[in-house]
Amino acid sequence: MVPQIPYTAIGIGISVIFGVWAFVVAETVKERAVIAGLAILIFIIGAMFRSRTGQLVVLIGWVVYGIGCIIFLRLNGMEVR
Repeated sequence: MVPQIPYTAIGIGISVIFGVWAFVVAETVKERAVIAGLAILIFIIGAMFRSRTGQLVVLIGWVVYGIGCIIFLRLNGMEVR
């Protein structure tokens, strides 16, 4: 049996790392609340909808969240490549 690489877990982990980085860089309480709130919302949606469709929606949510955090960091002058 060939071991499988958990691409989904790697992607979610990278999104969480960018989320934490964006949370640390955020200057106002409102920015921090939005960053943390979106991550919590995606996590709760994943806990509520355990079907394959729910997992796909959550995965897409984490991808969009990670991209949003990268854009936020770029707008605040961070060099993310």
